[in-house]
Amino acid sequence: MFPIFHVALPLIFTEIPQIKKLKFNRFALLIGAFLPDLIDKPLLLLGFGPGRYFSHNLLFVLISFFALFLLTKKNKGVALPFLFGVSIHLILDLPYVPFFFPFILYEDIIISEPVLFWIEAYLTKPLIQITEIAGVIFFAYILIKNRLYNTKDILLYFKGDYLPGKLELRNEK
Repeated sequence: MFPIFHVALPLIFTEIPQIKKLKFNRFALLIGAFLPDLIDKPLLLLGFGPGRYFSHNLLFVLISFFALFLLTKKNKGVALPFLFGVSIHLILDLPYVPFFFPFILYEDIIISEPVLFWIEAYLTKPLIQITEIAGVIFFAYILIKNRLYNTKDILLYFKGDYLPGKLELRNEK
């Protein structure tokens, strides 16, 4: 429900100095942070019911992580950020996450007009408003702190090749 915050929170963790030194793919982190909703929301909008059962559970996390791990030839720099992004997403969606589906059945939450439901939530729920504003602030902090003022530097940052605050690439050292 918090698309900006779902991405900004795991990304702000990458600014912790000990983590920032590591080379990892922030694109994988972003995909992991978005993927559950990229599956969930279209299924709901197309009338297939709540997609949370497919993309918001531990089985999905494990299958998607191991599939990516194998597809990237055991590249932990891609697979682990993806796992972190998906995990943070599920934690942020608590308590409305069917963690153990399909092993435990959960009661369906039926939303007849999902788009109106989401718009109303954004306009009336302070928690959603505060977290989304915090997400924008996190993004601004990352852009300014790392001097990411052009598309090239932003892409290098997300790829994991950008040395924070420096104009040289990590690979050129």
